[in-house]
Amino acid sequence: MSEERISEVFINALRGENAHLDPRNAVEDLTVEIAGRQIENTPYTVWQIFKHITYWQERFIGYINDEFTPPALSAKEGWAFSSSPLNEEELKNEIQKFISSLDEAISFSKNELEKKAQKYKSGYDVLQAMASHISYHIGEIVILRRMLGKWPPPSGGDTW
Repeated sequence: MSEERISEVFINALRGENAHLDPRNAVEDLTVEIAGRQIENTPYTVWQIFKHITYWQERFIGYINDEFTPPALSAKEGWAFSSSPLNEEELKNEIQKFISSLDEAISFSKNELEKKAQKYKSGYDVLQAMASHISYHIGEIVILRRMLGKWPPPSGGDTW
């Protein structure tokens, strides 16, 4: 498989093409109330999962950009977030940060993706990890939103 095709596959995964849904759709109409509501017997709120995703997105992008990224010393670091955004502005800012990180990941050049990316063999490996991580946690967000009766979003989404 050519590098162009590999890149296309990972970019499609980041856009939700040929798979689930565009990850942007899962957060497009979030409100503070939806994001911060605790559901009985679930370990995290939608907000905490979403913050976990953006925490790792920044790290993944940093790996490809060859920015110094201190190692996460424990899994707790990636989950140490309040249960709810403070307000709609904080929520909207986090959504924009998420969208920007997806846009940046999709825009990396072949040269950027071919080089070693810190602990990864290449930027392609980072994109693969990023796409898998997003897919896993967006699935959790979708399930929580279904449990809250707040799914699908206006742009639609699978319910089966």
